[in-house]
Amino acid sequence: MHLGLSELLEFYHSHSTDDTLVLGTVTATEGSTYRKPGAMMLIAPDGAYQGLISGGCLEADLALQAKQVFADGNPRNVCYDMSAGDELVWSLGLGCDGIIHLLLQRLEADGGFGFLSTLEQAWQARRDGVLGLVTASTHPAYPAGSFVLDCGDGFRSGAMDLIKSIHLPPELHDRSRRFWQESIATQQGTMELLLVPVIPPPAILICGAGIDAVPVARFAVEMGWDCSVVDHRPAYARPERFPKACDVSLLQPAELSTRVALERVDAVIMMSHNLGHDRQYLAQVIGSGMAYIGLLGPRARRDRLLEEIGATSGTADLHVHGPAGLDIGAEMPESIALAIIGEIHACLNRRLGGELTPPGT
Repeated sequence: MHLGLSELLEFYHSHSTDDTLVLGTVTATEGSTYRKPGAMMLIAPDGAYQGLISGGCLEADLALQAKQVFADGNPRNVCYDMSAGDELVWSLGLGCDGIIHLLLQRLEADGGFGFLSTLEQAWQARRDGVLGLVTASTHPAYPAGSFVLDCGDGFRSGAMDLIKSIHLPPELHDRSRRFWQESIATQQGTMELLLVPVIPPPAILICGAGIDAVPVARFAVEMGWDCSVVDHRPAYARPERFPKACDVSLLQPAELSTRVALERVDAVIMMSHNLGHDRQYLAQVIGSGMAYIGLLGPRARRDRLLEEIGATSGTADLHVHGPAGLDIGAEMPESIALAIIGEIHACLNRRLGGELTPPGT
């Protein structure tokens, strides 16, 4: 759910003085669609909106559809059938073959804008959790639009009784799992629920602030990731060299584990270009539970560093990517950064980073 949620919360924050907002949520899809269930957009009373629920061709129309929801407060189901080939589809410029089902619901300021207020707090605290949204219901106590958000103690809101009826997977912190759906039947009625893992943006740590670290940080920020950069050289560890959103720290390699909360880092890339410094960085991040550890340089360099710190490249859950990056023929700093960010993104989403269209298909 981290995809685009930061921008959605920024929009909510900037419109927190409005009395109402309308939330549009993709609840189901069929066939080929740009976004999948769980994708959201927010619409303000003045027609402004934020969020991507298609390739940009449905959002303006949904803002028009939201006017009725603003007016009467009743949730509204909207369906776009891109396989129909009718005038509506072509007038919107749609080129997909799928069907998108959406739920539009009005959120009230005096109710904390639904789950948004609690979600913003959980997001800032980097708390994982799950959002459950009732998309269809015959249960009088839980009509469509009812929700439950559970991100742990202090970050819960909505119909908490629903949590007892939901089957939660053992690993919610799984970026490859975008959503799942459940049907709940009770004596009072039935409910259809869309459940979405709430996962804050990935946090990436760059060890080394040389010239080639700058585009890595820039791409990470463009992805919406939390980015930190560390270096022991005052001439390099300067915030003005990096995007404003980056946290840049001047520290010695041996200080990394005491100065940086490594348990909150999802991916680290070592770019010091110094064998001794990378050895110190690697020794501190190995075994920290990070999803991705990357090293610049050839495989022999990686193996030497692992041997020197008493680890081996084949040890379970100690897989270190070295050389780091996807094989895209990268040579200059920008293309190397693209290869590294692409590999991190694939790794975090449990993908191999291969071609979607293999040669000859």
